[in-house]
Amino acid sequence: MAGASGGSAGGGQGGTAGTITLPQTCLPFADMNQPIQRLSQTGCVSATDPKTLAPSVIPYEINSPLWSDGADKTRGLALPNGAKIHVVSCSANPSECPGSNDSADDGKWKFPVGTVMVKSFLFDGKLLETRLFMHLGATTWAGYSYRWDEAQTDATLESADRDEESFSTGQRTVDWHFPSRADCLTCHIPDKGYGVLGPETAQMNRVVGGSNQLDKLQAMGLFKAPIPTPYKAALVTPTTSQLGSPPASATLEQRATTYMHANCAFCHRANDDVDCGTDPCLDLRFGLPLGSRNICNVTPAKGGFGLTNPVTVAPGHPELSVMPIRMKAPADDSSGHHGRMPLIASYVVDQQAVDLINSWITSITACQ
Repeated sequence: MAGASGGSAGGGQGGTAGTITLPQTCLPFADMNQPIQRLSQTGCVSATDPKTLAPSVIPYEINSPLWSDGADKTRGLALPNGAKIHVVSCSANPSECPGSNDSADDGKWKFPVGTVMVKSFLFDGKLLETRLFMHLGATTWAGYSYRWDEAQTDATLESADRDEESFSTGQRTVDWHFPSRADCLTCHIPDKGYGVLGPETAQMNRVVGGSNQLDKLQAMGLFKAPIPTPYKAALVTPTTSQLGSPPASATLEQRATTYMHANCAFCHRANDDVDCGTDPCLDLRFGLPLGSRNICNVTPAKGGFGLTNPVTVAPGHPELSVMPIRMKAPADDSSGHHGRMPLIASYVVDQQAVDLINSWITSITACQ
């Protein structure tokens, strides 16, 4: 698996084994409505080299990334001094997983108030945007976008509204969309108890720099209770990306369901779907059998998208399935049209993923 990379707001060191670098400089803003204007002044990056994470921000990688129009990413997390991450354990605390499908949340991470997540977006090694996502209260998170300057010396706070700009990377022109602050909370849904989408045991169970990333985080004392070993099986990397290629041993189903877990399941999960009306809620979390997902030969809640007898997934027939159609549908626009899935923040079709889902649907013989 890929090793950790330095630079580009991704090369900070979070501490050595058994310690967390103190004091924490990357903290939520004192007033969420008065964010700091320059990224270099937030404490989340080096003040003298803003392309590098602050020493107290811990860089990390995940196995199955969220599609972001083909951008490369660097990631970091900052915990407030002395605070710990709670890891959901269905065996140790059955009350955390009461429903029939809730064991799919085993290994989810719940971050303490005061956490700041740092994510940067790059093309051809050039930074376009850095986002700070801050845990301000029990169910309160807020996201802020910073736009990088041409010289790559600093990034400036974007407005609270959506914006768009064309960047030259030196090799090509990239049309990039900045989310609104409201957009952040469309996908990061605090009332589901998580807020953060990527970090969880199966996502973080990954070799970085020659050793297991979870071992390093455990040694730093980041968790309220030790994560049980052996660790929950790692999600596979579903398509070729910055993070590597799918392992040769990965099955088509593993790759497809891993992709859906990372790109769809933060909204589409049993009993939590935000707008499924009287229809069964989709559940696209990894590890569930097909028959428990409410997608196979199930009429979709949002219409047929041109199909006469639409179903979300028609076994053996991607051309009769709404799922891949929606992955290629037009992106959201000012008229409120929401054909594309994911619902927002996707303006470029992930063709590798579409091909993967088509192949997976073709392989399905029955709704089991």
